[in-house]
Amino acid sequence: VLAEPKQIQFRLPEESVLPAMETESGTLYLCSGYDVSTQILPGGDLDGTVRSVSGCGREELTVLETAAGEYRRLDFVWTVNSDEGEQVCRAAILDDGSYHYVLSAMTDADNAREYGEMWNGMFESFTLS
Repeated sequence: VLAEPKQIQFRLPEESVLPAMETESGTLYLCSGYDVSTQILPGGDLDGTVRSVSGCGREELTVLETAAGEYRRLDFVWTVNSDEGEQVCRAAILDDGSYHYVLSAMTDADNAREYGEMWNGMFESFTLS
């Protein structure tokens, strides 16, 4: 029997958030100039979760693995080409042994530096309750 999933918590600047969309697997926040999403995925296969989030295998990325209290944490950045141009993406995964909790953000490559500090604060505040 799997444990009940915890709740994802993080700080997102209030003035930047437009209405969020709830999906079966998480929440999408449409912000001014960037998008943020959260997901709760089944635990176990961290490599599979990294691939699901980024479209890249763990071996194709530079993944920083740390301990965040009692949780295992992975952080990584990647780029993708879309119809809108090149996008810069950042994600963090918290692993509690039962689930993978994902926080990710995406913006146009031209805007990435502008949101760097804001994203740093958002990802630093990423925790579970």
